[in-house]
Amino acid sequence: MKKIDLLIIAFVMIFLGISWSGEAAAGTHRDVWLKNERGDRISPGRNDSDPYSPRKTCGVCHNYSVINIGYHFQQGFDKINDRFDARRRWHLSPGMFGRWLPTAAAARLAAKKNTDLRQIDLSTYDWIGGGKYEGKSKVAAVACGWCHPGGGPMEYGRDAGGRADLTRNLAAGEKHSKEKFDGDYSSLWTPDGKSRFRESGVVEADCLLCHKPDYGLRERNEQLNRRNYRWAATAGAGLGRISGAVFTYSRPGAGPSDPGFREGTWNLSKRPVTAYRWTDRRLFAPEGRLRGQVIRKHVADRNCLQCHGEGEAKNTGGRHDPEFDAHLRAGMTCTDCHPLAGKSSSERLRHQIAKGNSTLNTVRDDLDEMGMRTCVGCHGGGRYAAPLSRTSREARNPQKKHLAKFAKASFHTYLISCGGCHSVAQPGRGMAVLDMSAGQETGYTADNLEGVRWLPDYDRPAKEPWKPWLARLGKQGDAGEQYTPVVPKHLQWFGERQAGGEIRPIPLRYVAQAVKAVPGLSVLTVGLPGGDKGKRWTVVKDDDIIKMSRQLTGLGFREVVFVSDRVYQAGTQGLKATPLPGPPVMYGVEHGVIPLAKKQAYGTKGAGEGCGDCHSDTASFFNKMTIKNLRGMLKDDYPQLKDPNAVPQYESWGLKGTPSYE
Repeated sequence: MKKIDLLIIAFVMIFLGISWSGEAAAGTHRDVWLKNERGDRISPGRNDSDPYSPRKTCGVCHNYSVINIGYHFQQGFDKINDRFDARRRWHLSPGMFGRWLPTAAAARLAAKKNTDLRQIDLSTYDWIGGGKYEGKSKVAAVACGWCHPGGGPMEYGRDAGGRADLTRNLAAGEKHSKEKFDGDYSSLWTPDGKSRFRESGVVEADCLLCHKPDYGLRERNEQLNRRNYRWAATAGAGLGRISGAVFTYSRPGAGPSDPGFREGTWNLSKRPVTAYRWTDRRLFAPEGRLRGQVIRKHVADRNCLQCHGEGEAKNTGGRHDPEFDAHLRAGMTCTDCHPLAGKSSSERLRHQIAKGNSTLNTVRDDLDEMGMRTCVGCHGGGRYAAPLSRTSREARNPQKKHLAKFAKASFHTYLISCGGCHSVAQPGRGMAVLDMSAGQETGYTADNLEGVRWLPDYDRPAKEPWKPWLARLGKQGDAGEQYTPVVPKHLQWFGERQAGGEIRPIPLRYVAQAVKAVPGLSVLTVGLPGGDKGKRWTVVKDDDIIKMSRQLTGLGFREVVFVSDRVYQAGTQGLKATPLPGPPVMYGVEHGVIPLAKKQAYGTKGAGEGCGDCHSDTASFFNKMTIKNLRGMLKDDYPQLKDPNAVPQYESWGLKGTPSYE
């Protein structure tokens, strides 16, 4: 490098306040000055009551705008549009910000333009915050923003047509909002029904959420609950203590079903302040620079699991446990299979994290399998190459081993996905049923249909590992179908039938309001964690549906229907039932390959006795019971799964029994 080039680099580094230490040369991140959202330096005695800004701090050296292209930050915001889905107008994008996916969040994002309060379930302001913890580990209510890393829709608003508007952030856009029912700038919580982004600030893309190993997601999310949006990154990184709040709950432990859930006080005049941990030399150098040693390029599993851990447990019963995962036991980490996608450093800068082909999630389907390490990609064709020297070499050539064990049944590897035989011991509890018929998210576990009190209940260890269900799903392109492990979700909810026949969900707050006015609604006695029993309101009888439909009609909703095993609509002649629209909701089991040493994978014993793992009349592969009539099961059989409300899963494949084998 020429001397003049070195001088230019040195000048730029001095201008930006970047140190060039021996640590930096060795690969450690440089010590950096924190900056506030105006770009002013934060140091002891200087702007030190301000929260730091990831955009102004990290963006000095890193291309913040390019990094924000990543789908983790966007979650559909880059495609959002009030007219995104002409048939289902309440679906505004393909991602979690804009799409209604009740198993992830029962509430739905409001369109940008609305004419009635009934159309608004969550505004952007309320989508970000408004969750609540009770005690040290219990979750009273989840906010969508809890697992969003910031940036994208947590930083910017929408234009008049509901598209992403990157010309000004939410705090600036709020000043120009004139619409009463603006999907960004309204709120169901504030006294005047308007958002408070100018007081709360926005949530910028939080780099340290992934790149600081001891990041505290709970501390970050507590600030979102308090509507201290601009302070969340500082609290999560553990850089200082935040005093004061834009919003304070009057009853911190009250849940969504409690009348006092939303009650609290709003502080719109006194700004929260930050007290940095300047004397902590693990965090800060004496002059106030943040120590570069706390920032890591490699993303640890812990950082991924803070967002994905409970979701994985809820959706599939998976837990990050080496006892039940061969790849974890071999020492592999999340990023071994999910690296940054892209062949060049400029492509990888976009932070598109390699992902598989989900059976349910639709954000950035164009990136499916791009850069992703798959079973066949690592183990297939006799070309096994361990991504790490410490990984096991017991699966060097699975095709050869399968052919030796099942000489006449090698076609099974085309019909059954790898997980179909190897992901057969789910250690967590998972969710199989989500009942929203009484205005609450009432979940039942996949292992034994036990009720849950809190979100972490899904992550509890099951009494014994259980086998997931199977579905015949299409492979990539036109390669046909495979039997793939899944956990189906059976749902009950109220909606409005639209002119084209589609059903728009009714916000749960109105369903809960109707429940209070309906006498004699069915009550289900459910088992709870720890052996306790609990009571749950539910809609299962014809009379329940008719009464609830009338109440919701009285609240202003039209063409009210109840969605369960079928779609029910009350009329003068009683209930009319029509088939469910669309395919069932199911989550694919993508992790949890059981170690071969545990001898639980299907067919472990080889031809003959091993075939009976699937082909006997009691084997789970064909005979696992699946719910056919949710309403009937809850009314007549709960917690049992039996005919006629549940049937062996082979019936859904068009079979009349368990196929025999030779």
